[in-house]
Amino acid sequence: MSDFSLLNSKQWLSKPRIICGLMTGTSVDSMDAVLASFSVDNSGRHQFEIIEQHKSEIPDKITQLIHKIIRSDSSISELSFVNSELSRLYSISVKAILKSAALSALDLDAISIHGQTVWHEPKTNDVKNQEKIGHTLQLGSASYLANLINVPVVGDFRSADIALGGQGAPLVPIFDYYFFRSQTEDVTMLNIGGISNITYIPANASEDDVVAFDTGPGNVLIDIFMQKYFNQPYDDLGFHARSGKIIESLFEVLKQNEFVHKSPPKSTGREFFNEDYISSIINWARLDKFDYNDFVCTLSEFTAWSICENIRKNAKPRGKLIVSGGGSQNLFIIDRIKTLLPEVELFLSDDFGIPYDAKEALCFAYLAWRTLGNLHGNIMSATGASRKAILGVMAIP
Repeated sequence: MSDFSLLNSKQWLSKPRIICGLMTGTSVDSMDAVLASFSVDNSGRHQFEIIEQHKSEIPDKITQLIHKIIRSDSSISELSFVNSELSRLYSISVKAILKSAALSALDLDAISIHGQTVWHEPKTNDVKNQEKIGHTLQLGSASYLANLINVPVVGDFRSADIALGGQGAPLVPIFDYYFFRSQTEDVTMLNIGGISNITYIPANASEDDVVAFDTGPGNVLIDIFMQKYFNQPYDDLGFHARSGKIIESLFEVLKQNEFVHKSPPKSTGREFFNEDYISSIINWARLDKFDYNDFVCTLSEFTAWSICENIRKNAKPRGKLIVSGGGSQNLFIIDRIKTLLPEVELFLSDDFGIPYDAKEALCFAYLAWRTLGNLHGNIMSATGASRKAILGVMAIP
């Protein structure tokens, strides 16, 4: 293990640090790992270099258990098992990416785990208008992993922000701001994972000018339908959406979705966009009246529309739009975004040296680097927290 000083920010930031970021998202289909070096140049600007990227499949048994936990159908024993088993799988992923990069655990300064979100419910108000405590749960034990790999691990990034009245999400905007802000043009970062989220950075912005939030569904509704009716994990390249036509009556109902029209700060997940949501849509529209491809087309159109509607309402549709996440490979959705937002110049994150499926893992590696450098990780305007906070908990082997 490299030299490590507990929250000695001056020492931590004095030289490049190698962090392994690990991410499992709403889709619960794979584990993304990124090995990256972070440093500060002579002008104080943050820098990163991606060393290696690795993707591993999550075993079907674990995926099924995670979905069972999200549905609140699991036992405490199953939840505890998944918490530890994910940590073991994380350790395998870390060893694999180190081997691929011809490095060892001794070369690692830290590991960052986002953890698998199984519940996310930020602060709300109950029917009696009494404040209700916000809460969130990501599975995967930092301590378990730290002792398997013998490297410090930072995890549980969302709890501190929620404790301060924030949404606990999105947390990627701090990365977007420090690495993509421009003095001369607006930049909007769009990630289309299971859920879609944006970071809008006006030209010459300060942190307080950043607007960031979840827009609504990304791949999640399309994936659920594909898995149930086509026995396929997702709509590869948007082929099925292109083969169908929009069910206009259903599309009009979907466009009334309350989350899409909610003002930021806001965040969501499978607690809202899930199998029950799909079932209610199918029951309303009557599945037997339409071709399955028509449903995929309509869900894809709704996804693209909800993204663009949120950009129009809460940002400015101009400048650069930089897209990452698995949905960036859905050509139907990308083409629809281009059509619906003709004022923007659309790029993929790959055009800026960040593979589309590596960005979130890279962002959480950066968050861990900030945590160990005694730097805040949240942007108050994005999450709604009452103050800036150093995010996460640290496990020392």
